[in-house]
Amino acid sequence: MTELTRRTVLGATATGVAVAAVGLTPPPAVAVPDLVVGPSEVAERAITRDAKLYRRKRFTKHRKARFTVTGPGVRLRMKLVDISNIPLVTKGSNRSFELTFTTKRPGPGQGTYSLRRRKFRRTSLFLVPTDATHRRYRATINNR
Repeated sequence: MTELTRRTVLGATATGVAVAAVGLTPPPAVAVPDLVVGPSEVAERAITRDAKLYRRKRFTKHRKARFTVTGPGVRLRMKLVDISNIPLVTKGSNRSFELTFTTKRPGPGQGTYSLRRRKFRRTSLFLVPTDATHRRYRATINNR
């Protein structure tokens, strides 16, 4: 039996998680640049798998910049306001850090969303609201 890890669950789509839980083989998907198309459905943007897109110095260049965040039924502008260390991880780690975003209007619940802007390759992040108004979000990147 295959062991499920947090990374596997976070990286899987809702369909993939449901299929893994039942133990069935998922239907084949046809990959189109930035899209995954399955039988009779069009899914949201594919999850980013390129590890070099998740490096602190890449995000540091865009601190204080605005990004467009998209997901199922969501299109929202967010500003990257902070890049911080994760407790008990080497300070300044290029591979493990937290990103904090703010938005002017209330945003969605936690979930995986696509983050993009000019001259920045689309990147998927799991965003978690950190306040009751859903105007402040955190994404943890932990690639130890």
